[in-house]
Order: sequence, then C-alpha cells, then structure tokens
Amino acid sequence: MNIFINDQKLETTLGGETYIGQVLDQIEKWVESNGKYLRFFTVNGEELNRTELDAMEVTKAERMDLYVGEELDIIEDSLYELDLYVDKVGSTLVGRDSLTEKETSDLREGIPWIETMLVSTKNLLNLNLASIRPMGKGKNVEEIISSLKEVAMNLDGTSAIDAFLEDLRDLKLFLMDLSARLAVIRMEDPELLAIVQKFVEDKDKVIKDFMLINENFQSGKDHLATEIMTDAVGRLNALISAMVSIQGRHSEINWADFKVEERALSQVITSLNDALGNVAEAMEKNDIVYAGDILEYELPELLENMIPLLKEILSAVQTEA
Repeated sequence: MNIFINDQKLETTLGGETYIGQVLDQIEKWVESNGKYLRFFTVNGEELNRTELDAMEVTKAERMDLYVGEELDIIEDSLYELDLYVDKVGSTLVGRDSLTEKETSDLREGIPWIETMLVSTKNLLNLNLASIRPMGKGKNVEEIISSLKEVAMNLDGTSAIDAFLEDLRDLKLFLMDLSARLAVIRMEDPELLAIVQKFVEDKDKVIKDFMLINENFQSGKDHLATEIMTDAVGRLNALISAMVSIQGRHSEINWADFKVEERALSQVITSLNDALGNVAEAMEKNDIVYAGDILEYELPELLENMIPLLKEILSAVQTEA
C-alpha cells in the first residue's frame, strides 16, 4: 500500500500492521509528534469512516492519502463543518412543533461539540466569548451556548423551537464574524502589517468615530450611530486579529517586552475586547451614560496609548524580515 501525505509519497514500510486502522493510528501519532494535525484521509480515493478502517485489511488498499495541517487549518475545517451543521439544524426545525426521539438525541449530542469548537477558536484568537454579542445587543456567545443546551433538553412545542432557532440565528452571525477574523489571520505578513500601519495612520479618525457613536446615540440618531459603530468595531477587530496573527508567527520576537503602561500585548488585546463587550452590555441595559463613557473616554484612551506599541510591532517585524 502506498501512503501519501499532502500528495507527497511517504517513503516507509509497514511495521506488520494487519488493518488500515492500525496504520492510521501510527501515522497520526507521528504527525502529532511533529506539531501537525490530521485533517482528513481517503483510502483508494474514498472518504471512509474511522471505524470502517479497523476492519479493513491492509491488503485491500492500494493507496492511502492523508492531509495534515496546522492548528488554524483544523479550526477552519471544523468551523466549516459547524456552519453546515447549524444550517442543517435550522432547516430541520423551521416550521416544526416537535422532534422525534432520535432528532432530540442527536441535537443534544451536537451542542457540546459546538461548545468545544468555539472554545478552541476562542483560545486561538484570544477572544472573550462573554463580551461578544453577535446582534450588538442581546445574549453574548456564552449565554447563547448555555441557552441552546438548556432549550435542547425540552424541544417540545412551537415556542421552545422558536427560542432555539433565535439562538441558532445569533450563533450563525457569530460564525460569520469568526470567518472574517480567520481570513485576516490567513493573510501574509505584508497584508497584516498594512492593517496595523493603516490603523496607526487613521488613529485620529478611529477615535473620532467612537466619539461620534456616542454623540449620535445621545441625540437619538441610533441608526447612524449603529452604522458608524459597525464600521469602527470591524476595523478594530481586524487590527486585533492581525496583532494575534503577527504574534503567533514571529516567535523569534520576545513579545513580553512589548507593553503599554506595564501591560503586556495579550492584556492590551483583552482590554480592547472587554471594552467593546462592555459597550454592548451597557446598550443592552439601555445604559447610554455608561456606554457613552466607554466610547468617549475609555476606548479613545486605550487606542491613543496603544499607538506607540503598534509602531514598535511594525518596526520589530520589519527588522526581522
């Protein structure tokens, strides 16, 4: 049997394995020992379930293809599957007033998988799920997952299913946001540095936009304030994703030396995420005064103090290049 990894033939001989499942186990251990992850595999050109390989003899296979990648590849693959799963569940539930016993069981098993995937993504992107509200207000991501788990225990009746679908809609919006953030992380260094450089150059406009959000909310122009906030938060999220990606790629740089008022880079990113989350929470409670204080004072101060750090990051990465 010929074994290929990412279309490159593996020059090795089998060590007496009888079943393909045993071969896969050994290769997967070797892949993980090299800091990689198995994305998917085919045998004789077909995608098979892992359990099928345990009963499939090596002599029955001419070729086995394995595709491996980095942690980010696994996250992207899983988010794609998660997005398909959310769409499938949504289409299944629309218009229903009850579920079969099997559908209910499958759904209860699916929610913990969703939670596991989001936790992995949170750790990779340095996100605080408690501070992210996909609708701008309403439940944060942690509350959405908690609500999905609770409602899934008793999806009997139209009102329960409608509540579940509402949470599912918010989750779908969050998945779209994650895809956008991952797209930034996938960029090459010049593109990432351009995002940071653009933010430094547009610092005054970004700060002014956050102040304008508050002014428009205070004067009752909620629609205009929401438009400005969507754009400003989008740019800030792109910056955060770019910073996380640059930090992850350049392990040769001692990022612990990069500080803003004695706060490390990771703490600065957390502070930005928390500030945005606090704005969303204040708006949910209709506390315009508190939201205004963050938008007009806390966020601008954070951004102003962060500019020297961004310039240091640009200089350090360009020097290494």
